[in-house]
Amino acid sequence: MIKVQKFGGTSVATEQQRRNIAQNAVVQIQKNNNLKLVLVVSAMGREGSPYATDTLLNLLKKHSETSKSKIDLLLSCGEIISAVLLASEVESHNVQCSILTGWNMGIKTDTKFTNANILEVNDTNFKKAFKEHSIIVIPGFQGLTNTNEISTLGRGGSDITAVAVGDALKAESVEIFTDVKGVMTADPKIVPSAHKLKEITYEEIFQMANGGAKVIHPRAVEMAMKANLNLWIKSTDFKDQGTSIKKVHSLLHDNKTTNKIITGIADIKGLLQYSVYFDKEDKRLELELFKRIADNDVSLDLINLTPKLKVFTVPQKDRQEVDKVLNYHNLSYEVVKDCTKITIIGAAMEGKPGVMSKILEPLFESKIPILQTADSHVNISILVKSVYAKSAINALHKSLIEKRW
Repeated sequence: MIKVQKFGGTSVATEQQRRNIAQNAVVQIQKNNNLKLVLVVSAMGREGSPYATDTLLNLLKKHSETSKSKIDLLLSCGEIISAVLLASEVESHNVQCSILTGWNMGIKTDTKFTNANILEVNDTNFKKAFKEHSIIVIPGFQGLTNTNEISTLGRGGSDITAVAVGDALKAESVEIFTDVKGVMTADPKIVPSAHKLKEITYEEIFQMANGGAKVIHPRAVEMAMKANLNLWIKSTDFKDQGTSIKKVHSLLHDNKTTNKIITGIADIKGLLQYSVYFDKEDKRLELELFKRIADNDVSLDLINLTPKLKVFTVPQKDRQEVDKVLNYHNLSYEVVKDCTKITIIGAAMEGKPGVMSKILEPLFESKIPILQTADSHVNISILVKSVYAKSAINALHKSLIEKRW
């Protein structure tokens, strides 16, 4: 039986944390002789920590001409350092383990450096290593192109590594460890009454991750759903069972039994809302406008189009690129700064009448201005000024989750 366990940067940041992870791994294999573990690690800490990905990237700030393939060589070092240190902690418990890296763990990627896609995972070296040791430590976030160049998988890449390896090895489970108990109904830093979810559907966790919840990368969820993996979100205190991610049908039956319509609330801060004015309907100009914005690697959200008005949101960091395109076309536009998108998620809301009114009601009662709304079959998104975000999220959580509408 194989389990894949992934530990993020804040979970491996200190010697004590790495010691706890190693000790937990050793205890697991001592309790079960048939168990094999793959421990996937991210670079230690966050920006400011000496080996964090952002810290390494900042070393190249003055060298904008550096190729992306060379940047990937540098970025891959952080995870390798973490892997060596964790493996050393494991071996300090008198248990030998193996390390595989981007060079030899069989993860082949395309050549989209700094944001590569996994093409295949060859399990040969994993099988060889498991013949000698019950624990393999690997760096997440990296792979090898067909021309044997190191590549990295972009933000959240270690989650993607864990799921891809879990699929290739037909793992019993893939467990993503974080510094919270599991998937919470909302960000506990914003909503003190937020609680852990025992179960959640793939679609719901995907929407929460896309909506700003930082427990797992959306691409990893898509891969796990396609492979039908047994996926868990757990805490590095190793005391809580965590959150199980299930297929939609079994969990929907449970939710209908308990009358649970809304599963959770996620949020993304730091957005701009653009309102772009056209003198008349012009499909060709509209198409060219959005193509030019996309060519600048800017992703639009909450898009609302009418013949003479185009409304959308973008991250604040992309303002310069968007303004440049709009000014190039001599278009009039307005920008609302400091916005937050709040997403309310629930697979059981599909086909349920009155969902939007139930969501808007606590916001109206709290006198929170709503800039924009959008909905799909499992979520409804609301855009507000960031100054109202905390009040809005708490009002929604109280009305929709704590009162269990």
